[in-house]
Amino acid sequence: MVEPDLDWTFPFGRPLLRRRPSAKSRRRVFVLGAAPGALHIAWWSPARKSVKALPVDNEPASFWAGADEKAQIDAWRKAVGFRPGEWGEVETADESNGKAGRWLDDHVLSALGVTRDEVCLSTCVDTYFADAPAAFAVRERYAPVALEAGLPPAQLPPRPRDGDLVELAITTHRERLLRELSMTVPEIVVTLGNPALRVLRAITETKAGPGKLHPDARYGVHQTIGWGTRKAVWLALTHHEADRVFAEAHERWRLSRLSRL
Repeated sequence: MVEPDLDWTFPFGRPLLRRRPSAKSRRRVFVLGAAPGALHIAWWSPARKSVKALPVDNEPASFWAGADEKAQIDAWRKAVGFRPGEWGEVETADESNGKAGRWLDDHVLSALGVTRDEVCLSTCVDTYFADAPAAFAVRERYAPVALEAGLPPAQLPPRPRDGDLVELAITTHRERLLRELSMTVPEIVVTLGNPALRVLRAITETKAGPGKLHPDARYGVHQTIGWGTRKAVWLALTHHEADRVFAEAHERWRLSRLSRL
């Protein structure tokens, strides 16, 4: 797996950029996800072929919750000089924008009794990767229109397999992640999903905690991790796209935490 060279481009011309953590000073909680998301639009091509969620720009903020979706899309239209009709039509992308952020707020931060102001949000890798549906939309829907209309070509890095993403994070992002942990000095570190779990174990060189998530009594059990002279409580949790058995385990954890607040 090769680190994106940042010569990648979203549909309609916005460049792929590295995303920064949400905080660089002391925070009570540090949340680590796998990779940044993107700003999506619902798009109808001039030929009226539709794409429900086309990635067109970098995610506005770490774990963006999408509350200002319309304003962000309006700003994007202005930035690219969008030409209605000639380039098709644009609408908001339903639940695609901010899904991970809303889930984080409702299912993790609320259960911990913290607000975003008390949290640093970061990811194992700091650039967006296009999953299979997004890559298909760019290749099969946007590319033909771009060629005909003289729009900028778009090419986005494909989402790697989990093992490759973990290897990339460990080999290329270790120092960045340790620096972020040291700057924020969290009391609690939360990992979302198995890739983030594996990366945290590797960069902190800890033997504590699970090697992978388990949807049973071990789910969400506190562990202690350390890096340098620092220590923190570690909570290994699932993510917003978890399958049913992990979603149910997480709901049990959430309700248990809420009952103690």
